[in-house]
Amino acid sequence: MILFFDLEHPKALEDSAYRSERRETMEQRRRLFQELSGEPCRVCHYSEFRKEDLRSPDISSLVTSGNRSLWEDYALEEDFAEFRGALEETAKPVLGICGGHQLIAMLLGGESAPLGRLAKGDSDPYPQYAPGYLKEWGYYEVECSPDPLFSGFSGPIVVTERHFWHLVRLPESLRVIARNRICPIQAIRHVSNLIYGVQFHPEFHDADHPDGRRVLENFFSLGRTFVSPLSPEVS
Repeated sequence: MILFFDLEHPKALEDSAYRSERRETMEQRRRLFQELSGEPCRVCHYSEFRKEDLRSPDISSLVTSGNRSLWEDYALEEDFAEFRGALEETAKPVLGICGGHQLIAMLLGGESAPLGRLAKGDSDPYPQYAPGYLKEWGYYEVECSPDPLFSGFSGPIVVTERHFWHLVRLPESLRVIARNRICPIQAIRHVSNLIYGVQFHPEFHDADHPDGRRVLENFFSLGRTFVSPLSPEVS
């Protein structure tokens, strides 16, 4: 079974329109993960998660959602203590998506920040969200290092981005495995465990931009194959 870790803050769900949209997209993602993995997928909100959940033999891997909420809305150490404990002990595949990518790195000692303010005259691709901030919103190219997560790709991938926040520093336990000009830390991998993070949204893809789907298929295959630890030289 896939455990789908919902990290949206309850404060964001006070907006009824967003709450309805969120419910629909979460269900779409849950069904997609079931389709691609061939396993059932269960949603678990971060407030209900316990590290024992990932220890269960019924759980094969964990995927996080993204989030609209700002990190200042959370008490990170308290709210995600159980998740951090699971990350520190698990050997199962974990994939953090967008905010989940940032969260994994921060819980392990990394740092995140906004991409920056828009310069005068710069256009905002999505002014409804974080107006005035530089953001990636839409389909962008990402350069990838050799890794099982990117198996089958011979050049840059094209994936959906929806963020104005990014990672600016990683702990020693994580390495960069994908990047682009705007966001130099597009994907990360733990040096010894199957813990990944991607700043982009692989779950949002279409027939003209299928690379995100392949990334997810590769991730779900990780639990069925042996993957050696990442060399410290990869960056």
